[in-house]
Amino acid sequence: MFNTFNPRRRARALVAAVGATALALTACSGDGGEETTGGQDLGLINDGTLVVAMSGEFQPFSYFEGNELTGFDYDIGVAIAEELGLEPDPQTGAFDTLIGGVQANRYDVLIASMTPTEERDQAVDFTDSYYVSGAQAFVSSDSECTDITQMDSPVIGVASGTTYQTYLEDEGGEWVGEVRTFSSDVTALQDVATGRLDAAMTDRNVGLHQIQESGLDIVECGGPLYTEEPAFAVKEGNSALQEALNEALAAIKEDGTYAEISEKYFGKDISTAETDG
Repeated sequence: MFNTFNPRRRARALVAAVGATALALTACSGDGGEETTGGQDLGLINDGTLVVAMSGEFQPFSYFEGNELTGFDYDIGVAIAEELGLEPDPQTGAFDTLIGGVQANRYDVLIASMTPTEERDQAVDFTDSYYVSGAQAFVSSDSECTDITQMDSPVIGVASGTTYQTYLEDEGGEWVGEVRTFSSDVTALQDVATGRLDAAMTDRNVGLHQIQESGLDIVECGGPLYTEEPAFAVKEGNSALQEALNEALAAIKEDGTYAEISEKYFGKDISTAETDG
């Protein structure tokens, strides 16, 4: 069962369902009846369904409450599918396996807080960015750290396959003591709080959420090291789906759905660089 946000969203879902039915009756395809929107073949894995993948280990962007997947990325994925008149099919996988899943046609789109990089852009195609945040180092609250690069050979934890790992391995040669990888950013942050790590690097909003919601005894070390603008990712060459997703993203921003979801998790609109509101 998928989350709903308010009566307006339920009405939007009904309209989307009606639109999908009309589309199925009127659209024609020469490639086995694959789903189309606006006359374009979106190259979906299953007709009428948008298979959306995320890690499920990046709270509050995607995570499990009991057996139920939820989070900002999850809700955005549902809203995007509804905007396209498609049934959302959210799935999870280890972050460093997600691109391979798109390439292998297991997922239609990654809505997984993935930042475009040159290497990733050679493997998948990215949409417009859907939020802005910063790469932040977090340390124990009893630390006097104000600049992570000035720590004495710190042991720093990151989630495997992330831009944070790449940054530390490429840029931290002179000051990083060791980079330890984890399947989850939250696990790395917890290890900072218990003293098993000197620091952890992750999305600033993730760390601040853990401090507020889980009471982790950690603090920011200085400001963000760099800014990130994550985007959706689709199979390389699927420009029709890429374009449709960009249009759907613009639509949910225009009608207030995006802001509603963002406020739910962060108390602010994270679509712009004003992340300290």
